[in-house]
Amino acid sequence: MKSLGFLIIGVACAAITWGQAAVEYAVGAGAATGAAAGAKGAGQAVGGVFGAVTQTLNQAAQPGAPVTASSSTASASTSSATPASAAKPGSVATKPIDPAQVALGMNRDELIARFGEPATRTTQIRRSQMLDTFWYNTAAHDTIPKDELIVSLTDGKVVSTVLASERKRRPVASVRR
Repeated sequence: MKSLGFLIIGVACAAITWGQAAVEYAVGAGAATGAAAGAKGAGQAVGGVFGAVTQTLNQAAQPGAPVTASSSTASASTSSATPASAAKPGSVATKPIDPAQVALGMNRDELIARFGEPATRTTQIRRSQMLDTFWYNTAAHDTIPKDELIVSLTDGKVVSTVLASERKRRPVASVRR
């Protein structure tokens, strides 16, 4: 009789655990199905973004080509790429500047208004101060060959100007092993 009791208890435990396993499997399968349905369009969206990037890069290789967005990329992304010349007509410096015309203390807006956008610019925050560095192409004169003028601004004011050819170059520190 004892062995029959153990047999009944064993069968009952197996039945209960089988039911629990079936419920957990169904919950897991349902969650996976719901997640897969929610992510169904993610692959298409990512593909659309990469397609738009490829199209933009291909058009950038062709100067003067208009930038257009297809209807499939317009739904995937709301931003559009525009050439710098179309965004700010006339603000890009097309002619070289004379370094003597840049005065210390001149503010950023006056510098850009007078000489246009620099060929290259960097901006960083250091010790709670905004540091800008502008690179302008210089005019070739009798005394000054064609060079780059590096203009440093701190909090929007010109603090130094130096020609790239006159800038002190520091050797790069080497690592000894």
